[in-house]
Amino acid sequence: MPPASPPHVPQRTCVACRTKRPQAELLRISRDPAGGEAGGWRVAPGGARGRRGRGAYVCPLPECWSEKRLRRAFRGDAPAVSAALHAWQQHP
Repeated sequence: MPPASPPHVPQRTCVACRTKRPQAELLRISRDPAGGEAGGWRVAPGGARGRRGRGAYVCPLPECWSEKRLRRAFRGDAPAVSAALHAWQQHP
């Protein structure tokens, strides 16, 4: 009988620095359909279940949260996404 292979770990790429990491290590950013706080953006840990819709992944490092680095993926919404990440850091 062949040895068991290691379990599959989903990989995702940070939209700011383009580094590949396991999904559970990243933060997921998605549009909040209800609008809500933080400019209508929702931040959740990458391994959280029950999220719907398209999302993007960002490293948990504050260096990746600058507006300049987020501009490639979010264009005009980069300031709101950056604010949502910093607000999430204060109240996870």
